[in-house]
Amino acid sequence: MATEETIIESPNSATAIRPLIVSDAETVGRFYSPLRHLLFGFEAQGIQSCLVLPPNSGIETFLWPGIDVIDYPALRLPLFIRQNRRRLFAHIEKFGPSVVHCLGTSRAIIAKIISRNFDIPAVLTVNSPYQNFLMRKIIKSGFSAIVASSGRFVENIKKLNPEIADIVRQVSTGTFVDGTCACFSRPRQLPSMVMVSDFLKFDDLEPLLSAVRHLAVDGYEFVVVLMGQGPAEDKIRHFVKNTGLSQTVSISPVIRPLRSVLRGADIFIQPHITERLDPAIVEAASAGLAIATDCNNADNILQNNQTAIFFDGKDELSIYSTLQKLLDDRQLAVRLASAVQDYLRSNNSVSSMVAGLLEIYAQVSSSCAG
Repeated sequence: MATEETIIESPNSATAIRPLIVSDAETVGRFYSPLRHLLFGFEAQGIQSCLVLPPNSGIETFLWPGIDVIDYPALRLPLFIRQNRRRLFAHIEKFGPSVVHCLGTSRAIIAKIISRNFDIPAVLTVNSPYQNFLMRKIIKSGFSAIVASSGRFVENIKKLNPEIADIVRQVSTGTFVDGTCACFSRPRQLPSMVMVSDFLKFDDLEPLLSAVRHLAVDGYEFVVVLMGQGPAEDKIRHFVKNTGLSQTVSISPVIRPLRSVLRGADIFIQPHITERLDPAIVEAASAGLAIATDCNNADNILQNNQTAIFFDGKDELSIYSTLQKLLDDRQLAVRLASAVQDYLRSNNSVSSMVAGLLEIYAQVSSSCAG
C-alpha cells in the first residue's frame, strides 16, 4: 500500500483560500491519480475546493463525499450557451472561490472568463510546453501564474513563451510512494512489463514490438501488457498475432486505478518521446518498477542508470539490449526501481505539491488585491 505521509498544516495556509478547479474529461482521465492526491491534500489542509468539469468526465469514480462538482456545460447544445453560463456563474457564486485553477489548456478560455467575472486571479497548469499558435496566444494573457511539473518543462515554456517567463512556476507532481518495491518481488512469477500508450502510430511502437519478438525468439520468458486505445490498435494486434506473440503480449484498455495493475509488474516501458508529463511514469515509479524509457525523456525524475535506464526508442537493437539487461540483471532493475522511489519520496510528496500550489494561490491573490 502507498505510504500516505502526514500532510502538515502550515500556519500560513489560509483557510480563506478556496480554489475553483476547472478541467476537461481527457485531463481527468490521464491525470486521475495526481488530481485525487491534490484533492486529498487540500482536504487534509482544511482547504475547501470545487471542480468545474464536463458531464460524464469520469470524476465520480474516484471522488468521495464532500467535494463539490459543477457540470459545465450542463446542456450540450449551442442554443443553451447563455443558460449554461448563467447556471455556472450561479453555482460558482454560491461556492465563493478565491482563485480559479485551470488544469490543462483546453478550458483556459472559460477559466479566464470566470476570473474576470468574479474578479479573482487565474492559475494555469500546462501539461506540455508545446502548444499551437492559438493556444499560445490564449495563455499569454489573463493568467497570474503558469504552473509546470518539472524543471525541463519550465525551461521549455520560458524559451517558447518569453513574454510570460516571469510568471512560470514549478510544482512537482505529488504522489504517495509504496512502502514496498514491486520490481522482481515475486521470484516464482514470470517477469512482466507494462506500457501505457495512446496507440497513435504503429511506426512508433514497431521497434519495441520487434525487440520483444526477438527476446522471445532468443528464449526469454516474460509477459508484456500493452494498455491503451487508439488508431494503431488494429495494426498492433495484427503484428502480435502474425509474429506468434499472442501468448506473450496482451492488449487491454487502461485499467483504473493504474497503480493496482503496476504493483503486479516488474518493468515499465515508455518508448515514446513524451511532449507532456506522463503520469503513468509517476505511478510506475511510485509502485517500484524499473523504468525503461526513450533517452529524450530525461528530466528531474528520470536519470539514466540512476533512477531509470534509457534507450533509443527508434532503434530496435537499443530497446532489445536495454530490456535484455534488465531481465538478466535483476539486481540492477531492483536498484533502479528503489532509487526512483527514494527520489519521489524526497522530491514529489503530496504535501510539497499542495504547499507549492497554496503558496502560488496566496501570491497571486495578494498581487490581485494589491
